[in-house]
Amino acid sequence: MTQPSSTSASLEVSRADLAQALKIVARVVGKAQGDARLRFEGGHLSIEAFGTVASAPARGVWPVPIFVRSSWVRRLARRMPSGDPLRLEIKEDRIYLERYSEVCALTPTEVPPNPDLPQIDQEWLIEEAARILKPLLIKKSDLEELASEARAKGTASWSTDEKRMTALVAKAWVLLAPLGIETTDIRRLMEKTVRDAWK
Repeated sequence: MTQPSSTSASLEVSRADLAQALKIVARVVGKAQGDARLRFEGGHLSIEAFGTVASAPARGVWPVPIFVRSSWVRRLARRMPSGDPLRLEIKEDRIYLERYSEVCALTPTEVPPNPDLPQIDQEWLIEEAARILKPLLIKKSDLEELASEARAKGTASWSTDEKRMTALVAKAWVLLAPLGIETTDIRRLMEKTVRDAWK
């Protein structure tokens, strides 16, 4: 675990928006042990864990992703500090949300796999995708490289629990791709819909 001792990060985020994002991720986290990744990009703080991403508009400086234990998400989803907007900060090796703090890191903690979480058969998924993409001359090795790059970036946006949703998005994307719309754009719309439903 690499500690963010020299990292300076501070964000202001609406209490309601942060509470909503935490609740979305906490539903997936449940009692599982692991990490959540916090990153700031395009004016949004993203909280990612176990294949689920939720975001909240934020302002400030947050140069690199930070990892916290999944228990941080669970605790704050149940009880948020008072104040609005809330200040999220990194000081030495701790993440602070107002006065509440926990240890954080620049790298995820290694934990043994949880048998209660669905396991992904990457080999089978890549072989099936390679078979589908064979007419486009895309090889299995190309897809293995893509999977490796995606792992290096962190948590996936889509999980195996979302098969129906990904199937619907795939159908829609076939129609929308010529308009320059990507699956990430559709995912962003879905997250906004979920956020708006909590208002």
